[in-house]
Amino acid sequence: MRIAVFQLIYAIALITTGCVEHDEFTQKQSIAGKQPESNTERLEELPDSLERYLITKGLTDVGSLDSTIHVALHYSTEHNFLGKPMYQGLKRCYLPCEVAIKLCNAQWYLKQQYPYYSIVVFDAVRPLSIQKNMWDELDMPASKKINYLAHPSDLSLHNYGAAVDVGIISNDGVLLNMGTAFDSFDSLSEPKWETHFLALKKLDTAAYKNRMVLRRVMLKAGFTAITSEWWHFNATDKSSAALKYLLIE
Repeated sequence: MRIAVFQLIYAIALITTGCVEHDEFTQKQSIAGKQPESNTERLEELPDSLERYLITKGLTDVGSLDSTIHVALHYSTEHNFLGKPMYQGLKRCYLPCEVAIKLCNAQWYLKQQYPYYSIVVFDAVRPLSIQKNMWDELDMPASKKINYLAHPSDLSLHNYGAAVDVGIISNDGVLLNMGTAFDSFDSLSEPKWETHFLALKKLDTAAYKNRMVLRRVMLKAGFTAITSEWWHFNATDKSSAALKYLLIE
């Protein structure tokens, strides 16, 4: 009965927000908080801004589907590796509908196991123009920089909204220890070295277990992990993203 009620609420939310396609992802998702605001209503309130641009590109505000997902976009603040805001004060997480639903499902899976934890989004869609600015401003050899940013001549899945950078936060607002901060350039942040650093006791067991919790729920929801960043998850591959989603320039 409880699941049926959640399905009904979620269906209403999808129709209200215009996020109605790909409903195979909706069967397990619950919605928390007030009735979602539609993108059309939101657009009417906004001046020219990055957020307005993302809405005109048909992206979905994840918070309109599940308000229990936390959003802390580091590139909207000075708390990032560039030390300056890049996203014009953007505070909401915008993604293609299908990717947004996958992220909501990851939150649902997490809440089933750990009701006191939530997904927190550090980065989501990243316009190509901003990515190019980030590449130019990062003072690092290109051979190393390519591990953290797509080259300006290439495209990132973030440019389609088909990748997310996430962590886990507790109900009291404390980020779970993952061994490094988000966007750390330390090799300790790279999943491919986890076994090595565990053996050296540089990555503690609690942090490794937290990474595994995050990875399990994200993979179960249909994302894939990468070997260079514990926080980064892809919703699809580049060729599929180019066919399914708009490039956000």
